[in-house]
Amino acid sequence: MKKSNIIIMLILVIASIFFLWLWYFLGLNFVDHPRDLVLSIIWWLVVIIACVGIHFAEKLRQKNIRTSFLAPGLIYNSEAGIVRFQPPVTYVQQLQDILDSLKYNFERPDEPNQSRVRFKYIVRTDKFADEGDKWTGEVVRVQYPDDPIPFNDREELTAILAA
Repeated sequence: MKKSNIIIMLILVIASIFFLWLWYFLGLNFVDHPRDLVLSIIWWLVVIIACVGIHFAEKLRQKNIRTSFLAPGLIYNSEAGIVRFQPPVTYVQQLQDILDSLKYNFERPDEPNQSRVRFKYIVRTDKFADEGDKWTGEVVRVQYPDDPIPFNDREELTAILAA
């Protein structure tokens, strides 16, 4: 999770604690009105929903960053940019190196020229951990975009890309 997301969540929690202290300091807890409880519940729901929303948005952003486009001898990733490699190195080895080095920052390199690069595959990685030991996602063949092929480990991905 990015530092800015953690800071936003901390600000929300600290503001909530401050408002709760202010509520008691001003003696509003002695006022017997049902709106007070409703207002408090709504505030805490807003804080919880904002924290959960930030968490899910960050996970979705990271998943989008892990998406890679494969062409012969070339891989494009939105954070790593264009990565070229030679035949002794396979797609899976190079893709693993790229995913291992992701920092999930907000800087974006230039995109490849679509008229000169013909992508064959799109690899959408849902989960990548333990240097590729836990690697799940799907491969989309550009010619058949409505037929994604799921994979659950490095070997399945290697078999799909070798076909």
